[in-house]
Amino acid sequence: MTAEATDLGERTRHADPLETLTAVAAALCGTLHLRELLAEMMSHVAAVMDAEACSVMLVDEPTRTLRWEVALGEGSGKLHTLSVPIGQGISGGVAATATAVRIADAYTDPRWDGRRYDEATGFTTHSILCVPMLTRGKVVGVVQVLNRRGGPFTDDDQRLLEALASMGAVAVENARLYENLEQKVEARTAELTRTLVELRATQTQLVQSEKMAALGALVAGVAHEINTPLGAVTSNTDLVTRALQKAKTATDAAQAARFLERAAEVMDVSREACRRIAEIVRSLRNFSRLDEAERKPADVHEGLTSTLTLAAHLMKNRITVHREFGDLPQVDCHANQLNQVFLNVLTNAAHAIDGPGEITIRTRYEAAGVPAADGARIGGARGAVTIDISDSGCGIAPEHLRKIFDPGFTTKGVGVGTGLGLAICYRIINDHHGRIEAHSTVGKGTTFRILLPVGA
Repeated sequence: MTAEATDLGERTRHADPLETLTAVAAALCGTLHLRELLAEMMSHVAAVMDAEACSVMLVDEPTRTLRWEVALGEGSGKLHTLSVPIGQGISGGVAATATAVRIADAYTDPRWDGRRYDEATGFTTHSILCVPMLTRGKVVGVVQVLNRRGGPFTDDDQRLLEALASMGAVAVENARLYENLEQKVEARTAELTRTLVELRATQTQLVQSEKMAALGALVAGVAHEINTPLGAVTSNTDLVTRALQKAKTATDAAQAARFLERAAEVMDVSREACRRIAEIVRSLRNFSRLDEAERKPADVHEGLTSTLTLAAHLMKNRITVHREFGDLPQVDCHANQLNQVFLNVLTNAAHAIDGPGEITIRTRYEAAGVPAADGARIGGARGAVTIDISDSGCGIAPEHLRKIFDPGFTTKGVGVGTGLGLAICYRIINDHHGRIEAHSTVGKGTTFRILLPVGA
């Protein structure tokens, strides 16, 4: 027996039974972990009963045996490898009949068959008090106390141990419920973690799919934007070739100079056409930024400009774009994802305008952050930027406005819109710890406001 148990026994041996029960109840309420709970209970039992050894054996339903959960005393560590069939021996009989047994001298009592346990542990059993642990009429285990130092176990000892065993049975049931709950929580947490990983993978695929869809929608327009200057270069190359040939065969220097002058004029047009092609390619590269997987500081204006270049065919000769760019710091972000947001919003704005119209893009920086519609504040010590994209289109009906960021919602009709564009915009901005809001008036137009913190 431990020094702590001996000291407790000196303090509680002559204590009032009610005080002892109160102390044990407080100890049992101190933890929900089964083995820790039972060890605490048995240290109290050993001290109160002034016993040389004591143990708790719990019922193992699948094997219909009793197994030692906690044991105190000489050689008790070896008991954890042993078991007792229910219905056999003293403890097995108590578990089967739910009736306590008290023996003054084990070796003279025909009911006792525990010699093999004494041989295994090196302990010599004399007196025994074994009581069932009952809860809701069911035996969940037994408490066994051996060799009371002050003489045979008494009726008072039995009544006290039965009360302690009942309290222990309830505590065991609660501990098992807690352990089962922990296991279910762990299993549920693992399942939710797997689901979250799968969901994030699905979200990433959706973002990429939507981006590819957006790029696919631009292919025809970008191809036209490239083909026009490319056709000019091809035609001009033929003109320059013929001009140079004529310059070679010219009869005088003045005539040759005229051919060379015409070739130079044509080359100026080709140079501008090549510049236009290079601008489109650069914008496409800036828009995609396929080599940038990590967040890094980026120029928001560069992203907006590149996106406008790629979407130019949607607005050419129809929509006037006004750029009211403020002085912005670089924003820590995934630039390619923000560019996708800009493209989705600008494309929606162009589609909302039937005939001539205007799109206005305003940007500004707030060093102290900016308030959002729900009263929250975007941006901390490094401040935040605001990007307003306004159109003069048809506007959004109030009953639709509150659903525009819902996945799958679209007003474009079957086969036209996927309903994912604005939902993905919402997710991207949310992942950047920002906010996207929409304000609209039917017949007058819509403004999308994007709020982004400058820092991560």
